[in-house]
Amino acid sequence: MTLAVLISTIIALIFSTICCSWINNIQNNKWLSLSIAFIVNMFILCTAAIIFYITDVQQFHKQPDGIFQSLGILVFPFCIPIVTLINFFILDIKRYRR
Repeated sequence: MTLAVLISTIIALIFSTICCSWINNIQNNKWLSLSIAFIVNMFILCTAAIIFYITDVQQFHKQPDGIFQSLGILVFPFCIPIVTLINFFILDIKRYRR
């Protein structure tokens, strides 16, 4: 299940980065593109949390092992601001390379 959580987070990062870069190229507004990236991250990761909760309820109600395993189902909402922050840094790097 940990691999599935990691893959879901990476997919959210890829899709939000693509949307973020696309909006930034069209509008040239960094905060609008970060807002769109936050909404995309929120939608993908909350949907993944609901799907994983429905498919495997017992996995997320076990005893705590480590920092991310002890979060259980809350690992997805916990990753939303982290992935958005990574998008922020990607936009800054992209802007300074131009």
